Amino acid sequence: MNRFGRSLLLLCIPALIGVAACSPSDSESSSRQTAEAGISGKIEGGLRVLTLDPSAKNQHFAIFRGDYVRAERAGGGVFTIQVPALGVEKQFPVAEGQKPYFKVSKPGKYPFTAGAAAGVIEAVEFQAAAYREVSSQQAVELIANLEPLVLDVRTPREYASGHLSGAQLIPIQVLQNKLSDIEAKKDDPIFVYCRSGNRSTVAAKILVDHGFTNVVNLRRGIVEWQREGRPVER
Repeated sequence: MNRFGRSLLLLCIPALIGVAACSPSDSESSSRQTAEAGISGKIEGGLRVLTLDPSAKNQHFAIFRGDYVRAERAGGGVFTIQVPALGVEKQFPVAEGQKPYFKVSKPGKYPFTAGAAAGVIEAVEFQAAAYREVSSQQAVELIANLEPLVLDVRTPREYASGHLSGAQLIPIQVLQNKLSDIEAKKDDPIFVYCRSGNRSTVAAKILVDHGFTNVVNLRRGIVEWQREGRPVER
């Protein structure tokens, strides 16, 4: 190979590497990793599970705004967690019939105590390339223009009380186990909503984490939708 050929090859190699690095699958994986970077715990049954060290006094947990939190203690056992700024004083594991979580609806830093344990739960906004939030008015235009899969992640009772036209019901509690039902829509627009925008944020994260590429969340839920006089079906 002459000098010109070698020079041309050297110029082409970085460009080829750049193309490979920007492949769709790598980009999607990077978006999911970025979204979860530094976030504590794991999602089980639609809940963010945080494991507390029973003796540490300076613990820091990062979660997403909208997460429903279930606390547990390393090694097991019954304990009570107090988060004054959220009005939370809750025993875990919960008694039968009680909700096994507490909700974090707004971003911020929330100090907590749990027996000898203490620390801060910090809620941050979810951000990912495959995710965005819209208002009720923006949702009307999006549905009309993109004809997305409309996904309701509330309970069957809430769904029966009024839902968006054509909405498919998959409650947040079972969404992880029902993803195969909507697998064919992985690269299509998915419009997800709940009552106030919290469960739908959790659902959106689950979808993005599993490779759905165009997830749109109704920021303030069906409450805002109905308050603005938009129709629902029963």
